[in-house]
Amino acid sequence: MSIFSKPIARIYVKELRTRLDSTVVPIFAPDTTIDVGDFGTFTDGQFVSRGSVSSRGARLDVGESPVNAFEFASSGKVTIGPSVDLPNPAGGKLLKTQLSFTKSEAVVASFQGGVERRVRDADAFGQALMELWYGKKLNKDRVVVWSLRRATGGTVLVSEDGNNKVDVMADSALLGPAGLTLAGLSVGVQFGAEQKATWKLSSSNIPLVVWARLFRLDDRYEAAVDAFGFESDGPRLQAEVAGKRPASFTADDLLGYL
Repeated sequence: MSIFSKPIARIYVKELRTRLDSTVVPIFAPDTTIDVGDFGTFTDGQFVSRGSVSSRGARLDVGESPVNAFEFASSGKVTIGPSVDLPNPAGGKLLKTQLSFTKSEAVVASFQGGVERRVRDADAFGQALMELWYGKKLNKDRVVVWSLRRATGGTVLVSEDGNNKVDVMADSALLGPAGLTLAGLSVGVQFGAEQKATWKLSSSNIPLVVWARLFRLDDRYEAAVDAFGFESDGPRLQAEVAGKRPASFTADDLLGYL
């Protein structure tokens, strides 16, 4: 990743956030192995897991439900060309198309369906985290995953530069009559020629984390509040935090942990 002048993770998170709720944090890299209860920090936009609160005594009551596929392309920055047929050395035929990144800092993401995993009672989980933070069992700068969306596979490309083109190919037998559309990229593709350096990931069967919701400690409000990734505190963040207090302590509670 050192070949890029700006962290690819920040580009990925910034772009996907244009489509997602403000309390949802896109996770880069998507093939990062994390689960509900994991705690960690952000480094240049990447979530770095440091462990699980289950090892610190927190009880995890987790449920999950199926979710649909999710596709994203940076608005006004990406175009997908028409599909063309190619012979497949393994038999059958391949479909090939070209992704054009017309502007810098652009993302294409196509995820299969999967599951959303989350704690069944976010308020109770937030309360348990408060006990860990104030009980000095968990560093106060750690954020903790309380919900995440996991896909069964997909494709992600991040281009730092504009005027970039990347060839992608997929087995036509895996695609519908529409060919290699944005949704079709989720079946897993092969990458061909590219004009400029591009971060690429594609697999049809490796679990990928699309996004997570995280709690962080806010000492001012004595509460576990939604984290906003690596973003620094600002007016918008303060306004969001002020209205979200899923778990809080009384003064007596806090004194008990001093």
